Order: sequence, then C-alpha cells, then structure tokens
Amino acid sequence: MSGNLAIIGKKESVMPFIATGAKVYYIKEGEAETKVEELINQGVKVIFFSEEFAEELALVLKKYQTETFPCLIPFSSGRMRLNIGIERIRQLIKKAAGADIFLEQK
Repeated sequence: MSGNLAIIGKKESVMPFIATGAKVYYIKEGEAETKVEELINQGVKVIFFSEEFAEELALVLKKYQTETFPCLIPFSSGRMRLNIGIERIRQLIKKAAGADIFLEQK
C-alpha cells in the first residue's frame, strides 16, 4: 500500500472521507480486527476507525498502545457518541499535566 493513512468504518460513516484522498475501507461488524491488522501489515501508519468498532478492536488497541506506529484513532460516526477519542486525550493530558483540566459537560 502506498499511503500512510487509512480510514475504516461502516459505509455511511466513512464516505465523507473519500474527498480527503485517504484510503477508505468499508467494513461490517466482525471485520474490524482483521482489516486493521491487514493494513498494519501493509505498512499503514495512521488508521482512523469509527468509534463503534472500538470494543471489537480492544485487543489490537492494547497491543499497539505503547507503539509510535501504527497510530489508531477513533472518530465519532455521529450515530453513537461513545466519546472514546475525547476520553483518551483527556487521560493523556491528565497524565502529562498531573490534573484534569477538562471542564465537565453539563
């Protein structure tokens, strides 16, 4: 694969990303782990995935959590707002700053 960026998710979630020029892959439930591992083996360094596949990718995320690459980043698909990406950033900032600097949403 020539690109360093890929986006995976259900068709309706990833279609808008086609305009970016990134490689976009439509997947169904049960296909996320296989597709991510395939992309990693092809040398893709940054993989955005629809947040709804986070649970399915839990083992892969844990496997690569301390590695620089691949960088696995969840994005909200709009249908399900799990806030996984925001919570991950929040925890990293809390660890680096020593305090939770996010304002609570009311």
